[in-house]
Amino acid sequence: MPPAHEMSQESIYSTLYATLALTDSIFQIWITLTFAVLIATYVAERRFDPGLYRLVAGLYAFASGILFVRFASAAYQAFHYKNLLRARGFEPWPVPNIVSLIIGIGTFVFLLSGTVGTLWFVRSAWKRGAHQRDAKA
Repeated sequence: MPPAHEMSQESIYSTLYATLALTDSIFQIWITLTFAVLIATYVAERRFDPGLYRLVAGLYAFASGILFVRFASAAYQAFHYKNLLRARGFEPWPVPNIVSLIIGIGTFVFLLSGTVGTLWFVRSAWKRGAHQRDAKA
């Protein structure tokens, strides 16, 4: 692939919008993963033992971490290509720059707080399940 400064305007726009689609895809994968963990945790709460809790929490945290890095990388690429278009005198999209910052930062904060909230829910479910098991014993 030729260096970025040699890319045509059409190629830059195409790459920019593909990168934006990638950020949406990453968000969709994360939200699917999060709801799967929430529902599975809720259904299996009484059977949660320490090993299962560590497995679910660890795998979810690891997967979310990978998705954070992928999201940040895609967002960085989007800003790179947007700035490349601006340097050439083109407008990347007809909305103010602050809108893209709000969307990017808002999505990242949502991913982060949603992950922390999900891990808290998994831990709470494990503790409730342990308390219920202890009460029966």
